[in-house]
Amino acid sequence: DKGYSYVEGLTPVLSLLTGCSRAHRVIRKFIKAQVLPPLTDVSNRPEIGTTVRNKLVRLMTHVDLGVKQVAAEFLFVLCKERVDSLLKYTGYGNAAGLLAARGLLAGGRGEHWYSDDEDTDTEEYKSAKPNINLITGHLEEPMPNPIDDMTEEQKEYEAMKLVTMFDKLSREEVIKPMGVRAARSEEH
Repeated sequence: DKGYSYVEGLTPVLSLLTGCSRAHRVIRKFIKAQVLPPLTDVSNRPEIGTTVRNKLVRLMTHVDLGVKQVAAEFLFVLCKERVDSLLKYTGYGNAAGLLAARGLLAGGRGEHWYSDDEDTDTEEYKSAKPNINLITGHLEEPMPNPIDDMTEEQKEYEAMKLVTMFDKLSREEVIKPMGVRAARSEEH
């Protein structure tokens, strides 16, 4: 249909699904199984692909604020308003807008209580979890530690450069180092 924006149809549908998922455990579990099945492949970013999850994660960074909010809220409710679960499926970068709006950037849970369900982590996800980049939400190869290839002299040189930089910042009063004093007992 010409002139009909998918946004006009998408927003009310996602709002309805969000409300139903929030109110009815059985509906939430069924929809989550369809939209957010247990993760088995985390080699691609959450927004890349053709699954419903990939498309909803892409909508979390949409230019239309209404679409962005309703897509993020829907996924958050499917994750039982648990920040760690949302980040598992979307990555921190995609979820940052919703979490900032709700004051949950440091983690935690939303306002609603949900029943405890079984752990849905697959063995593939559990084994890949230590190497998943929390910002992008996908598996990355571990970066080599640059210090491993340095000699002791190079390490000492880099440490002295760091001390010099901190000293300069302190002298220019960009930072103000704090000291620890011994506690004084007050005599009356």
